[in-house]
Amino acid sequence: MLSSLWHFLVRTAVTAAALWVAIRFLSGITLTVPSTPLVGTGDYDRLLVFLGVAAIIVLLNSTVKPVLRALGLPLTILTLGLFALVINAFIFLVAEWISNALGLGLSIATFGDAFFGAIIMAVVSWILGPITGVLGGKAQR
Repeated sequence: MLSSLWHFLVRTAVTAAALWVAIRFLSGITLTVPSTPLVGTGDYDRLLVFLGVAAIIVLLNSTVKPVLRALGLPLTILTLGLFALVINAFIFLVAEWISNALGLGLSIATFGDAFFGAIIMAVVSWILGPITGVLGGKAQR
């Protein structure tokens, strides 16, 4: 149980870093902090918003994405795997909708921004994968 929580926290931190990179590269993706402080004086609100949106993305990737992958398997096979990128973009757009409902302020201008943002996030997560494996307790022996 505790290792699952630790794994979730590590994945959330990596996803937050990947989200930060995607926001830096794409002008169509923005993250705004609420005007009222979330905690205390609001010094750490930007970090908390990044972590909150990242937690939403991690939860969607754990729950909704497997269902969408199973339903979209025929299209994924026909497109030689490219439809999986569309599923990632859709998950990113759903995360935008949920984060706005919670007041976290993720904004994605177009589907293209979601598409390329999801690609950037996947690449950054792949690069940070070895670190995630070590921190998550899955080191190669």
